[in-house]
Amino acid sequence: MLTTLLPILLLSGGAFCSQEASDGLQSLHMLQISYFRDPYQVWYQGNASLGGHLTHVLEGPGTNVTILQLQPLQDPESWARMQSSLQTYLLQFHGLVRLVHQERSLDFPLTIRCFLGCELPPEGSRAHVFFQVAVNGSSFVSFRPETALWEAGTQVPSRVVTYTLKQLNAYNRTRYEMREFLEDTCVQYVQKHITTENMKGSHTSRSYTSLVLGVLVGCFIIAGVAVGIFLCTGGRRC
Repeated sequence: MLTTLLPILLLSGGAFCSQEASDGLQSLHMLQISYFRDPYQVWYQGNASLGGHLTHVLEGPGTNVTILQLQPLQDPESWARMQSSLQTYLLQFHGLVRLVHQERSLDFPLTIRCFLGCELPPEGSRAHVFFQVAVNGSSFVSFRPETALWEAGTQVPSRVVTYTLKQLNAYNRTRYEMREFLEDTCVQYVQKHITTENMKGSHTSRSYTSLVLGVLVGCFIIAGVAVGIFLCTGGRRC
């Protein structure tokens, strides 16, 4: 499975850790890739980057995901709670994919890629925020913050895309709460925790690490809500 997945991860990682992001851009980027070989086997890969500096990573099979903070400054008890929250989310995410497969017979292998975050331009300009979902390498849906609406990607329209947009645009959580998270929470964390020293040096303070991890966990939970809704069918609550 890892051999099959490596080209996908390398391509995605190259886009994520772009030169542009490492040249002083004030940004918070988060990436989650879920590769399903079949309904019962999944490999996860994800990371968070603040100001172009990688801060947290997760990778591994669904039954044994490794989640690391690259600067282990949190106390063991607090870090264990964070890891448990992410493990629970990933289990629920996998369950949703199995549910839709049982009802709609998905084609495998299946790769779902969520990329989201915020970027602060020069002072006086509006922050750029984004949430993009791709399926099997093709743009699937993306979030438009100006209207708090999801829109289709560049692929040929289909009943699946139409259904997905209807579900995502029907809930306040995946519309207005999503916009609030991206435009307010994400931007405020970047403004507060990226300084000239953080951007140019390698020093990371205790509060910096802890708070970025908090955003990471919140991000994956929100990503789960967004992707989970379009994986659910028949009006079921997940």
